[in-house]
Amino acid sequence: MRIKILDPTIAAERADSVVAKRVADLDGKILGLLSNSKVNGDHLLDLVHQRLVARYRIEGVVRMTKTSASRVADGAMLDALARDCDVVVTAIGD
Repeated sequence: MRIKILDPTIAAERADSVVAKRVADLDGKILGLLSNSKVNGDHLLDLVHQRLVARYRIEGVVRMTKTSASRVADGAMLDALARDCDVVVTAIGD
């Protein structure tokens, strides 16, 4: 009888990435809020929204919710957030 040993590990792929440019403050900015659709994620974003609006002169807010917590946001949603918002906050609930 022959025993075959399998190694399920693989080497991690390295990918170069660039950190997004940070804004100095949020005055006059458009804030994006992206919920992952988990329970209480929207409540967390409500609190973030309230705190940021109280502290900064937010120009506007764009709210979006993913259709499923287990899937990535679709390209159109990400494109809209990138195009229409100066900053985006995402939240995970539970």
